[in-house]
Amino acid sequence: MSRAPVPPRRRFERRMAAALVAGDMIACLAAIAVAYYLRLHVPQTLLSPLGHAPVLYVRAAPVVVALWLLAFFARDLYDVRRFHSPFAEAVATVSAVSLAAILVAAASFLSRTDYSRAILILFWLVGMVLAAVERGLLARYRRRFLQLPDTESRTVIVGCGDLGQVVAQRIRRYEALGYDLVGFIASDGIPASCEGLPVFGHLRDLPEICRRESVDEVLVADPELDVDVLMATVAGCRELPVHFNLVAGPLELLTGSMEISGLADLPVVPLGRHDFSWWQAAIKRALDVVGSLVLLVLTAPVWLIIPPLIRRETGASAIFERVRIGRDGEPFTMLKFRTMRPDADPYAPSPTSDDDARVTPIGRWLRRYSLDELPQLINVLRGEMSLVGPRPEMPFIVEQYQPWQRLRLQVRPGLTGLWQILGRKDLPLVENIEYDFYYINNRSLLMDLVIILRTIPVVLLGRGAY
Repeated sequence: MSRAPVPPRRRFERRMAAALVAGDMIACLAAIAVAYYLRLHVPQTLLSPLGHAPVLYVRAAPVVVALWLLAFFARDLYDVRRFHSPFAEAVATVSAVSLAAILVAAASFLSRTDYSRAILILFWLVGMVLAAVERGLLARYRRRFLQLPDTESRTVIVGCGDLGQVVAQRIRRYEALGYDLVGFIASDGIPASCEGLPVFGHLRDLPEICRRESVDEVLVADPELDVDVLMATVAGCRELPVHFNLVAGPLELLTGSMEISGLADLPVVPLGRHDFSWWQAAIKRALDVVGSLVLLVLTAPVWLIIPPLIRRETGASAIFERVRIGRDGEPFTMLKFRTMRPDADPYAPSPTSDDDARVTPIGRWLRRYSLDELPQLINVLRGEMSLVGPRPEMPFIVEQYQPWQRLRLQVRPGLTGLWQILGRKDLPLVENIEYDFYYINNRSLLMDLVIILRTIPVVLLGRGAY
């Protein structure tokens, strides 16, 4: 099925993201130059003369720029679809520059190059000013451009209740958001109009309404909407160039920790998939291959010791094969070291205590420290799994998925993931699914690195594994 043409607003957002990257690079290079100039002219009564030639910092500039962009990316400052108040934007920018300065200092230490500490401090201070000015100017340009008719985002609101009416009033008040509110979608009953705008139909007809009305944005403003209905609706619009945002209701405001992302100062949560760009996917795959090869080499002694012990204890093959469902719903054979007795049901629920009779003595030790999962490194090399991703799921469980839950299968399952570091088998399945969706919607190379680093102490301490 072919996708609809990219709306003008989306094209502008892509150009805006490129402009932010270019502006940040210029600000970083300017901060290096200004910091060097200021240090060069510091009176000798305060500091000794600078003994570094400019070429030393010119050579370091590409690495500094890369770390600068990484810090801004980590602070989510390239998500051009999210609005921030000027104050929030400034705070995030200062935080990103500070993180960049820390990364540069760490790189300087690891490279064992004697860079000027005064230049680093000046780089940090000047960088905060230049980045704040640069991003402030781009934000002003963005707000002006989004008010043009061609770049306004055609928007509908799901929910005709009090929250939906408040959202409509806020959108009308804040024209700089660039939303062209065209109507409402009813989730319960279909009134003729709401806030003076037409009600196009019921939520179940949303995909057809989005096609007919050329909708770009859907704001879900019904706190009573069932989560299964909502996620099924999002899944039904997956092939359309439509973006969903969930506006938090009163209960979420009191009990949750939603981020005010700029929708007229209302707390919203983006719904839908966060796609990797081609280069991110390529880097992730390269890291999977290199990481799995390194781990296979480092764990070579384990491969020599464990299989004979398993065969001696169980009289069966040391490698246990299980069918799991991978990316796009494709089944694959997942490999593990055998930890249960040969007569155990391979598709029975996993052990939830240390005294499960199905687990062998050696198997209990292997499971405690996740050594039973080492053969899955071969699955990673084959491209069936990734080092980081959702939990590999059994076929009969996937058969019970609702349509929206199948979106969990759009990425490769992982050797580790949020489910591993935030509770492991102590969590019920439904919470594992929630963590998987959070990972899919927010995944990044930096998140993968954090998950891998946090997996190490979890595995070494044997928390939550039975």
